[in-house]
Amino acid sequence: MPDAYAVQARFYDVVVEPLNAPLRAAARRVCPPQPEWTVLDVGCGTGTAMAEYAEVGCRVIGADPSSAMIEQARARLGDDADLRVIDGSHLPVDDASVDLVLVSLVLHSVARADAVGILREAARVLVPGGRVLVVDFGTSGLRFPRGWLGRGITVVAELAAGPQHAANSLAYLRSGGLPALVAEAGLKTHASRPTAGGAITIAVLTLPG
Repeated sequence: MPDAYAVQARFYDVVVEPLNAPLRAAARRVCPPQPEWTVLDVGCGTGTAMAEYAEVGCRVIGADPSSAMIEQARARLGDDADLRVIDGSHLPVDDASVDLVLVSLVLHSVARADAVGILREAARVLVPGGRVLVVDFGTSGLRFPRGWLGRGITVVAELAAGPQHAANSLAYLRSGGLPALVAEAGLKTHASRPTAGGAITIAVLTLPG
């Protein structure tokens, strides 16, 4: 199957990562990493977040459906980096083996069944007391002007990513975004806060009970 991100992988760090960096920093403030944690980055892209968590002493695992993105991540992190190509929503990681699962700007980009599947898989691999840290489009209302500007930028980016990607994003927003997926996936929201004027939501999910 052709790699849909083969072209984007070449310029991702130049075009996209500068926009994502403030979101990653905000997410780390919401859920500060601990040095002993095992962190799984689902949709790891070029490995930028993995490098940041590794710097504070976490063991990091990257998973992405794009072999081109995985190649870029390996170039950043080195040949010994734990990087895994995924197919669909299944995560090739053992049960109850991960302290923190990162799911950043992934759920809106895939079909609803796959989004729920990713969260269910995240729940499967969590250790007791583990967390899923999600960054994705917000659905609780936009604040002018920052939220409107942020949503406008994302709309342009989604259209540029292709019609299917854009259709998935629209369906995500229309169906209520992350809250609509959490219960179906068997997780619960521990904390949630809007950023970027409401255009983005950062949420910490945990296992029920």
